[in-house]
Amino acid sequence: MHFFTTFLYFYILGTRIIFSKETESTDEVKEFDKILVEEDGVVVLFTQPCCACTDCVEAEVLTGGMSQQLEDNLGLIIVRIKDPKLKSRYGIKKVPALAYIRNNKTAMYDGKFEFETLYSWLQENRQPSTVDLDDTSFEHLTQAASGATTGDWLVVFHDGTCCKKRELIKLENAGIKLRNKVNIASVNTLKAPETAERFKISSCPQVIFFRHQKIYRFTLPEITVKTLRNFAEGFYKNSKAEPVPLPLSAFDKFLDKTIEFFIANSYHLLIILAATTVCTALFLIFAVMKSSAVPSKPKSQ
Repeated sequence: MHFFTTFLYFYILGTRIIFSKETESTDEVKEFDKILVEEDGVVVLFTQPCCACTDCVEAEVLTGGMSQQLEDNLGLIIVRIKDPKLKSRYGIKKVPALAYIRNNKTAMYDGKFEFETLYSWLQENRQPSTVDLDDTSFEHLTQAASGATTGDWLVVFHDGTCCKKRELIKLENAGIKLRNKVNIASVNTLKAPETAERFKISSCPQVIFFRHQKIYRFTLPEITVKTLRNFAEGFYKNSKAEPVPLPLSAFDKFLDKTIEFFIANSYHLLIILAATTVCTALFLIFAVMKSSAVPSKPKSQ
């Protein structure tokens, strides 16, 4: 009896601890998401519970000492995250790790945890390197078909859900490495269907490099910061060069919409055409029969 009571006590205690951890985790995720909505710039330090990681403790001391200066000078706040769900969201496999989130764009810090190095990196990358493009802005900003007067562009096409390996984070980091050399952009194909159709986007995500009115499709086996950078800096030459297709004109769009309408409503249009044909035929038959039935007037003597 005593053994059973002891077992029950520890079982209930263990259940409470697990439930408490789950609740704490859920609260941390909710609080973090709320901060992202409310704040323009957030520095996120991914770490572990106290004393489990010496490097984590040092990173916490460093960022803690920088927090007031970052808030006053750069308008940034620092958040410390231990939750495994949030680490998984950003692909964090090793701690300490630091993410810089602004305008819904995330960059991962890859330097040393030193005051001057970290502060300079944050200051230099206050503006995201990635530009979001859609059907309205793509050609206007890239000038892809007219001569690329705005420079070369490395673009990731996605549907908002297919970047399971954090390709957009890797794109942002590649953009930091390529700043002032190559323009970086992302296109959500669901919001830019005409652009997706124009460049025949058939996979997700898909990377295309635009240079001198030519396009080069990314063919490397994995999308990483290194492969994106290497592709833009020269490896694109190993891909087949394709001419940039011209954007659709207003007449082309009207024609496409008309064809789509006829295809989508072909059954109903055939019924209407058949009914119109039958009605026209009946009308002509009736008119002929009526004219034949009218007696001819006798000729006057």
